[in-house]
Amino acid sequence: MAVAIVVSGFGINAATASASTLTIYGNSLRNDAGRQKVRQFGGKAECSRKGSVKALRVTVGKATRECFFNVPVVGRDLQASVTARLFKKTPKRIIKRTWVAVNLRQSTDGSRYQFAVLPRTRRYSLRKVDAKGKVKYLAHGKNNKVINPPDKANKITLRAFNGIKGKPAGSARLLGLVNGKRLALYDDAHGNELEGRDTTFSIGSNKGARNALGSFLDLKIAMPDPF
Repeated sequence: MAVAIVVSGFGINAATASASTLTIYGNSLRNDAGRQKVRQFGGKAECSRKGSVKALRVTVGKATRECFFNVPVVGRDLQASVTARLFKKTPKRIIKRTWVAVNLRQSTDGSRYQFAVLPRTRRYSLRKVDAKGKVKYLAHGKNNKVINPPDKANKITLRAFNGIKGKPAGSARLLGLVNGKRLALYDDAHGNELEGRDTTFSIGSNKGARNALGSFLDLKIAMPDPF
């Protein structure tokens, strides 16, 4: 059964935003029943999905930049994590610029927060995408010690909470982690600009990602713990 939990403001203080969460949804994606609960987000992209014994496996189709998969939880102040692999079978011409990502506050118009990891170059970026597709890079960098290369797993986590004590009303604190290590932290003073409430994970590239191949498992969604 799909879960639809609408999460609104919690008056979260800085300490809560940095540490305290409550898991509200989990899906291992390791069996057919779990994978059927995750649907493709947006109807225009060509995305081939199938289940291996252990994960949801995705191949990006022609004329497609990114394949998104929707989580059956709706809300604003959420944390999402998924374990992703980008496979070496991804064509050499695109593997360097292909990412696996987690997306929060996503709308059907394409706007969202996105925390993307590029395994081939071991780079990461925290992004804010508007309805016209314009990308604002909030944080980015490279970390060879934390980010694993293609064929190896990376646990990607993105958190976006409003209500940060000492910050302007509507601010959102964004936190990006890879394999349990914090790589990105950013306070967006315009956190209310994104009105979407969907959460997705994705694989893609900014110039087309045809035949990019990846997999996803161990999906978890958390919210601020008010206790």
